[in-house]
Amino acid sequence: MLQDLWRFNDPLFGDLGRLLRLIDSDWGNGARADLRSAPRGSFPLLNVGETEDTVNVYVFAPGIEQSDLDVSVQDNVLMISGKRDEVADEDKERSWYRRERFHGEFQRAVTLPEGVDPEQVNASLKDGVLTVSLRKRAETQPRRIEIQAA
Repeated sequence: MLQDLWRFNDPLFGDLGRLLRLIDSDWGNGARADLRSAPRGSFPLLNVGETEDTVNVYVFAPGIEQSDLDVSVQDNVLMISGKRDEVADEDKERSWYRRERFHGEFQRAVTLPEGVDPEQVNASLKDGVLTVSLRKRAETQPRRIEIQAA
């Protein structure tokens, strides 16, 4: 890996080599990883956006069944948790160079903007995308003001 490039007798480069080995061993949790790998905890990927009257959260969760997902809102935080089962590996003799498909339990938290009504939440799962729509309270939505002629 990169530490092979640092073959200097300078103590600074020795420390850098030790740091790179530490990062390699800790990040992978036993599996090979590098700096381009997504850190654990970033699954499933999600997008958050808003319109005038809703906040929309799109959770990209392919291979996860509806029964394995849990969505809740508490204290202005949207919690999404669940699990994805490991894919059966028929070839037990295979040696992997890289495995990026996450399996196991996960939990994501999204802090919601002020004005979201926790009683007005809808969630649906279609084609591996969980869509959570949260309505904003009427008093926080923009209101058009009619201009009177003088």
